[in-house]
Amino acid sequence: MGQYIRNSKPLDAIRARLQRDALDGIKNCETASCFGSSLQFTGAEIKTIGDELVRLSLTRYECRKWVDSFKIVCPYVLFKGEDDTAFVRKAWETEVRGLNNILGVYIEGRAPLYPKIDAISFQNDDPAFRDSIAAGVHVILDKYGKYMNCFTLPVRLAVEAMRLNGRNEAIRYERDYISFYNDYVGGKAKEIKWDSFPYSVILVPGLGPEQPGVKLDPGGARRCDSAAVRFRAGLAPFIVVSGGHVHPNKTPYCEANEMVNYLIDVCHIPMDNLIVEPYARHTTTNLRNTNRIIFNENIPPGKPVLIVTDAAQTNYINGPMKEKVVKELGYTPFSSMKKLSATETEYLPTENSRQVNSMDPLDP
Repeated sequence: MGQYIRNSKPLDAIRARLQRDALDGIKNCETASCFGSSLQFTGAEIKTIGDELVRLSLTRYECRKWVDSFKIVCPYVLFKGEDDTAFVRKAWETEVRGLNNILGVYIEGRAPLYPKIDAISFQNDDPAFRDSIAAGVHVILDKYGKYMNCFTLPVRLAVEAMRLNGRNEAIRYERDYISFYNDYVGGKAKEIKWDSFPYSVILVPGLGPEQPGVKLDPGGARRCDSAAVRFRAGLAPFIVVSGGHVHPNKTPYCEANEMVNYLIDVCHIPMDNLIVEPYARHTTTNLRNTNRIIFNENIPPGKPVLIVTDAAQTNYINGPMKEKVVKELGYTPFSSMKKLSATETEYLPTENSRQVNSMDPLDP
């Protein structure tokens, strides 16, 4: 695929424009935001790239095979039923919106959807930040040189912007940590007699403390206590604790980490009955991310999930969240939602939860 992208004249023209603007920016940009705006894809370029990717998927066997394989491990389940050309175009448009958004938020300083917890870490006119971005652009140009294609500069600069802003939440717990807690889940799930349980998992959404230095909000601890009671009553074989580094902004404490420690140390729940989901930043993604675990780990998706929380969040889940989730994710990651009590809600997970959200780089 890479060779066809590099050999495409329309795509190479975009590569050349970006490279010229990058070199010009190193000399003339007085602020970091200048780089962020000049190295985004324009509307016309987005259309040109989409057209060319579609053409390649129609005319090049290797590209068609790549599209076929990509559909199998598809992070774009909402587009899975589309023909190849529509799939390619929609996937590209999804990703480029997210890419431009990263450059806009974390270099230009535009407001993200949740400014209080997701915003840029620098002032727009910070000369040190400008110099760091310029140095990053120079490294990209020097490192990739003649091997650059039209995607190299925006993608590599987006990664560098996230690094400079200290925003690695989306990958902070890859591999070893997640494996330590969750690797056994899929195997154990195969052995469970699921008919013995009314629910697949008990989901405990995190509650981030607003005060710096506080590891676990007392309200979060109470949610864990309630979940432990229901676990011991045999309602589900697993408790999922869900929540990332959210409140206060850039907190070193992860909601899921602190809840799992509490459930083990205080509630004495066995570790192999706990599932850690350390990424979600909102109630909507508490549900979505839990659903992804269910679909990935041999947990039956046809069995309902039990959410255990407090009365305020229960009302939100069964009220305003239903509209908000469609606005923010573009779909509803649940069906058959039902409020059971002031602190309990059940729902069925839906497979569209696998759809990637490129507009939230901290938890896509």
